[in-house]
Amino acid sequence: MNVPPIRILIVDDHFMVRVGIIGALSQEPDMQVVGEARDGRTALEMFSSLMPDVTLLDGMLPDLHGIEVTRRIVANHPHARILLVSINDTGEDVYRAMEAGAYGYIPKSSEQSALLQAIRDVAAGLRFLPNDLARKLAIRRLTTPLSERETEVLTLVAKGKGNKEIAASLGIGEGTIKSHLKHILSKLDAPDRTRAVTLAQEQGILRL
Repeated sequence: MNVPPIRILIVDDHFMVRVGIIGALSQEPDMQVVGEARDGRTALEMFSSLMPDVTLLDGMLPDLHGIEVTRRIVANHPHARILLVSINDTGEDVYRAMEAGAYGYIPKSSEQSALLQAIRDVAAGLRFLPNDLARKLAIRRLTTPLSERETEVLTLVAKGKGNKEIAASLGIGEGTIKSHLKHILSKLDAPDRTRAVTLAQEQGILRL
């Protein structure tokens, strides 16, 4: 009895990356590339028309973040199996992807054998994370994330804004800004606002 191949949609804005992946997958008899897209909106349209078994999705696209594309696909197709392939590999990146509904997450720097295994695992309904990313995800789940407002405040701190400027920009009181900063320092275990910005960037909380 012949088993149908894994039908794969590739989403990446770099032509040569798509060519490389297609070349690698074409050597595998149990895999078939059924479509390719260079941006998030095209990926959303192609997913709905092709209904692939696995979607290889770049984390950074020119129009939509890969995590947002994942969220939108899963909202309409809860059983979609999406594998994020990204240059970003912080605990925050992995956490957000898995929370959005991704089945797996793998760095772009991974060996071809790891990518092939990831595709097969995800196609079989298994979650896939390399050991180092699984550890980062476990650590991230033990930490208290910043709220959306706290992230906004810290982003403005990173841009060199003082408390008064941040308060005016967000339309809230300066005392509230000080309270947010106190919570931010506590959550990130940072001694000052400069170190808080550095830690948030290292953890993938801030993308400047």
